[in-house]
Amino acid sequence: MREGSNGFDPVELRSYLAEIDTEHDELDSLLGSYRESCKGPRGRIASIKAKVKKNGVNSLAFNELVQKRQAERRHKKRLAALDLADKADFDEMEEALGDFKDTPLGAAAMERKSDEVALNRVGRGAEAALDTL
Repeated sequence: MREGSNGFDPVELRSYLAEIDTEHDELDSLLGSYRESCKGPRGRIASIKAKVKKNGVNSLAFNELVQKRQAERRHKKRLAALDLADKADFDEMEEALGDFKDTPLGAAAMERKSDEVALNRVGRGAEAALDTL
C-alpha cells in the first residue's frame, strides 16, 4: 500500500492489468486459430447438407438425424470413459429398465439414477467405492 493514498498502488494495479491483458490477447489469438481450423470441416458439412437438400431430402428431418447421431456418439464416448464399477452399475440400471430404457421416461430415470449413484460414491469416499468392486 502506498502511504497517503486510498491504499492502492496505481502502478502495481496497472502492471497486473497489463499482464492480464497480455493473457487475454493470447486467448483471443488461440480462439481465432481454433475457429479458423474449424472452417474446413464446417464448410464440408454445409456442402454435404446442401447436396442433401438439392437431392430432395427433407433437410429438417435429415438435420434431426444428424443431431441424434451426434448425441449417440457423445453418449458412447462418455460410456467408454466410465471406470469398470460405474460401467457395471450403468449396465445393471439399463437392464433393470428393460424395454423402457429407450423411452424418454426411461432415459430420465437412467440419468437421475446415474446422478444419484455418482453423488453417493462421492459421499462415501474412495474406500467405500473400492468395497463395491
